[in-house]
Amino acid sequence: MRVRAAPLVSAFLVFATTKAVGQTPVTAPGGTLSGIVNDSVTGTPVGYALLILVERNQRVFATEGGRFSFAGLSSGTVTLRVQQIGYRSVLLRLVVDARSNAPASGLEIPLASQVVRLPEITVEAQACPAEGEPREEDGGVGTILDELFKNGERLLTLQRTYPYRATMQHQTVVLDSNRVRLSRHVDTLEIDSRELPAYERGNVIRLVQTRDLGRITFRNYANYFQASDLARPEFRNTHCFWYAGLDSVRGFPAYRIQFRPLPRVTTPDWAGSLLIDSASMHLLRSVARLVNLPREGAAFSAAECSALYVQLVPTLIHEFQAHCVTGHNTRPPAAFTDERWTLLTRAFINRRPDTTRPP
Repeated sequence: MRVRAAPLVSAFLVFATTKAVGQTPVTAPGGTLSGIVNDSVTGTPVGYALLILVERNQRVFATEGGRFSFAGLSSGTVTLRVQQIGYRSVLLRLVVDARSNAPASGLEIPLASQVVRLPEITVEAQACPAEGEPREEDGGVGTILDELFKNGERLLTLQRTYPYRATMQHQTVVLDSNRVRLSRHVDTLEIDSRELPAYERGNVIRLVQTRDLGRITFRNYANYFQASDLARPEFRNTHCFWYAGLDSVRGFPAYRIQFRPLPRVTTPDWAGSLLIDSASMHLLRSVARLVNLPREGAAFSAAECSALYVQLVPTLIHEFQAHCVTGHNTRPPAAFTDERWTLLTRAFINRRPDTTRPP
């Protein structure tokens, strides 16, 4: 199925009549740049659009009413990227005047609806159909992969710009080689989103030093795949992504996208699949398994993790369940560890994406 994408629409200045093409001058008194994101056809606000100042990697979500602001800017040229699920992305080059006493320019950025093209269904044996960064902002046709990467960008922004602490119920079951349970333990874990490890090629399995009753020991841990890794260039540029057809999650029709490391990646890494809702384009489920494990001397014989996502506010999701099964080569008589995490509470630390009020 192939559907032509809507054309890329440039942004306009509220108090100007020319299109925001090339470099657009804006005033930002006191270093604060503000504006609103609208639907290009209806004029209604596009709530929770993601705006990124590329050079500073400064990220904010627009409010429910489409309004946004960046503080702490100095005079100079910046690149502003604006995106939202279901819309074509916009890339603006702005010349910021932070010293002017003139009223703020106030940007009005219209986004055009994105008509998604489904690529041809691809099997893993074929050549990688998509590598590295999506080219949507360069005028490329939007595909289901663009919507996938937008989900990753939004998850990463939630972790970085709107940090939160989450309480998870954590259940650990240890099994022997016959899958007979040896032990079971249930506790709660406190997670700070700012401390979640990022993907590092060649460092997916880490040797970590621990201290138990005064004894220092070393254990191997797998740095599990997170959907926010989809927004990290190091992950995107070392993995292949392709459309694999229709699927469903708990009765919700979905599109399946597969991924695996590129052939040049020979160290242990993640391959798997991601399912996004065919109507809303929100990420529903991710599954990742360890590949490129050496035949001898590896701490892990296998590992597979899945995660489910729930909507916080319209177009913004968050992980609420995860399940990982890990096979061990170095922990007899234990052969497998089965772990489950379930979200109990979540509290934003400094600011929330759904309100301007403090948490």
